[in-house]
Amino acid sequence: MYHLVMVQSFKKKLASWKGRHLSFGGRITLINSVLSSLPVFLMSVYLIPKGILLSIDKIRKSFLWGGGGDERKINWVKWEKICKRKEEGGLGVKDLRKFNLALMGKWWGRLAENKEGLWKNVVKERYGEGENHWLDWVKGNRGVGSIWWRDVCRLDYLEGERGGWLTEGFRVRMGEGKRLSFWWDHWCGEGCLANRFPRLYLLSTGKENKCYQMGNASNGSWKWNLKWRRNLYEWEAAEAMELQKMIEDEKISEGDPDRWEWTHDKRGQYSTKTAYSLLSLEQGEVNEAKTFKRIWNPSLPSKISAFSWQLLLDRIPTKANLLRRGVIKDATEAKCALCNEEEEDSTYLFLNCKIARWVWMACSKWWGTNITVNRDCWNTFQLIGKGTKGSNIREGMDCMWKTVVWSVWIARNQKIFHNKEDKEINPGKLFELIQMRSFLWIKAKKDRYAFNLTDWLINPAQCLKSTVGS
Repeated sequence: MYHLVMVQSFKKKLASWKGRHLSFGGRITLINSVLSSLPVFLMSVYLIPKGILLSIDKIRKSFLWGGGGDERKINWVKWEKICKRKEEGGLGVKDLRKFNLALMGKWWGRLAENKEGLWKNVVKERYGEGENHWLDWVKGNRGVGSIWWRDVCRLDYLEGERGGWLTEGFRVRMGEGKRLSFWWDHWCGEGCLANRFPRLYLLSTGKENKCYQMGNASNGSWKWNLKWRRNLYEWEAAEAMELQKMIEDEKISEGDPDRWEWTHDKRGQYSTKTAYSLLSLEQGEVNEAKTFKRIWNPSLPSKISAFSWQLLLDRIPTKANLLRRGVIKDATEAKCALCNEEEEDSTYLFLNCKIARWVWMACSKWWGTNITVNRDCWNTFQLIGKGTKGSNIREGMDCMWKTVVWSVWIARNQKIFHNKEDKEINPGKLFELIQMRSFLWIKAKKDRYAFNLTDWLINPAQCLKSTVGS
């Protein structure tokens, strides 16, 4: 029942909004700030069924792309891509499944704390306490108890997720070592020692020993004393020396309790943010991450950054893309709206069309630099500002690039949708609009800039170079 309430709350919230009246950037902001936060309480207590999460994602997708109710719009980018971080080419929209797991993981974090609490005492009385510590207790209760407790116990191993992500994330800061398994608990290095040194584990005489049983205190200091079933071969002895070196700084401290820490946080405390980042972790190319990071510069309105993101992915409704998706049926209808000469794909419209080429040449003279119009929009953006000195100038040239593509897109749409098909686009007036827009946007976001419009129209690079903090 509570699942249906969650879906209804989403629909009710969206009913008061009109996605088609908001810019794409505005819809992204609403999804990130409001829609992804509505189910937080329930997702902190229960694992939400995948079917319910799919229903919620369907609502979010429909709102993002401007649909509503029974109206369907083209989903230009896969939802999995949208849920990636902005540096990875996504929009930073929360993946609700991973967010649900990260929120539920807080119960593991609270169990790991040495603090006592009423709820913890109740759970101990109801399900018993682990032989060694709380982690054994959780692992031993999978499939047992209430829905909530079963969900908590199986968080670490769920179909389709990273197995062991919670177990591997916790480690012990050793105290007296009386409840810690030397070989199987994560107290030194990455993971447990039995997995790190499987051969030595097989040869150990103390496979089930606790840490305090694997050495002794001598003259007030702790010394490890590892024993083997037989003499070690040379390669085994080398591994034993590596193990000894790894653990030599770890000491038993009598009277101090063992403390569990979350390894992905500097303070050692579990947090939803670090857990979600862990579940979402993907290794992308460095250059690609830098490029996407430049797209989301806060100097410009969010709709401009969002459009630039779609353009770099080639996921905007150019006529070529509409033809490919069957929206336009005849290839003769897919000619460039600005010049009516070639098929309108993103590369031609923004780089190779005679109107776009004139604008890029004018921008090169305006900025006093050679702007290389490369084989596609992605490479052209990567080369913008390359070799220039000063972060302000690079940021300004990024702003110029985004302003150009946005202005070309607006001019194209006006010609198509505002009955201006017979009118030629004046590239000179388009260039003047680009100059004015870039000036207003930069001045609106950067209060420290003291130059005026006249200075900007004459030499924008000098305006940015002379700014304090450049």
